Amino acid sequence: MPVAPFRSDPRQDHLFLCDFLQYCYQQAIQEGQAKVASLRFSAPLVDPLLALENLGHRENYGFYLENSAQGDAIAAFGTILYHQSTSGNRFRQAHQFIDQWRSRLLLGDSSENLDSCLHARFFCSFTFFEQSPQPHVPPARVFLPAWQVEKRQQRSWLIANFVISPDVNLDDLANRITHMRQQLRRLAEVEAAGEPPLEPILVSAAQTAGFERSVAQAIRQIEAQQLHKIVLAHAYDMALPHSFSVFQSLRTLRRRYPNCHSFAFLEGGDRAFIGASPERLLSLFRHRLVTDALAGSAPRGNTLQADLAQAESLLQSPKELAEHRYVVEFLVRQLSNLGLTPNYRSVPQLLKLSNIQHLYTPIRTTVPIDLHPLTLVQALHPTPAVAGAPIQGLEAHIRSHETFDRELYAAPIGWVDAQGNSEFIVGIRSAQIEGQNARLYAGAGIVAGSDPAREVAEVQLKLQALQQALL
Repeated sequence: MPVAPFRSDPRQDHLFLCDFLQYCYQQAIQEGQAKVASLRFSAPLVDPLLALENLGHRENYGFYLENSAQGDAIAAFGTILYHQSTSGNRFRQAHQFIDQWRSRLLLGDSSENLDSCLHARFFCSFTFFEQSPQPHVPPARVFLPAWQVEKRQQRSWLIANFVISPDVNLDDLANRITHMRQQLRRLAEVEAAGEPPLEPILVSAAQTAGFERSVAQAIRQIEAQQLHKIVLAHAYDMALPHSFSVFQSLRTLRRRYPNCHSFAFLEGGDRAFIGASPERLLSLFRHRLVTDALAGSAPRGNTLQADLAQAESLLQSPKELAEHRYVVEFLVRQLSNLGLTPNYRSVPQLLKLSNIQHLYTPIRTTVPIDLHPLTLVQALHPTPAVAGAPIQGLEAHIRSHETFDRELYAAPIGWVDAQGNSEFIVGIRSAQIEGQNARLYAGAGIVAGSDPAREVAEVQLKLQALQQALL
């Protein structure tokens, strides 16, 4: 991935921009293959979600990921490269597509600070199951956006990516980039205005009684030693008399759950998969990997004393600790099978969210340069936190209990950048939105000692929090 010798001066931005594009054009001609020009510009402090809402909502695909507590956010829109897998080896196919184009990237930076964490990113979604009887979502999708708006620690950047081929109009590209920078400057001065939502109309809601029966059946399978653990999801359908406000919902989610990863994978029109996930599948920066074991939960208390009592009960619960241990052991085993050396604490800590608290164990290791991020994603998905244990044969068990296709629910969603850094979250606490309709998802881990009524209460708690954010 060559880095072009390009630096711009604010007084001569357009001239330097044209020079860099001309350089990329010459490289494409000389090597006889298309290149990708990727340019980074400092930008006025702007909310990436606001940029996506105002500048990217009509594009074929869009992506948003934010952790409010860390002060990091990214929005991407305007597809210049796209790949989807339809069957077999979907992670490998996505890996090959990314590597094919990553080798053709030419990087230019106007701020004279080529930060390896702020370059072109390939955005990905994978379905929970690779095969589906009635597929509505491809098993794997990857796109490289024309525009990335990023915020890190109260600074903003615009990254522009364009394919450079012999028939490209360089003047048109330069004008488009200049125009986008002007739009961001104007947008930085604008505050989004929201309107009060209308009351929802609930339609075709999946019956809680049906979910409770499935939990009871799963418990009998565990007692018969067919399984150690199974995660069952519950789908809840709702509708409004008008289209859901995806961006207002995302603003609510990030405000209410600052310690979660607010996310969205947008498709053309009014279809979007959004949520606020507490679970990170992996973060890989400069060859240092972190993955989260997150399983075992309890509600928050209404008072400090009640909250401490709930936390202590969670930390001492044999049932919740066993559920958590399955996830830790799985992640450690999968990383070890790749030749890595995982490091983690033997005793879980607590991750406290506004309405629920979880047992939480971060696992860290160093990754060699030749190990691709998507190889890690493939090895770690699905974890027992969203599937169960043992993993072998679980798909058939899950499908026998659930009456819907999970699609993107509990699946890996994230990005791989031009330097091999990567971040993927697990798409839980999520909803699939299409116009006036939304399907909300939540799940519960069933192990020996699970109580059907308690598992139903846990799922209702998760669904209630998500429903309130959508209204």
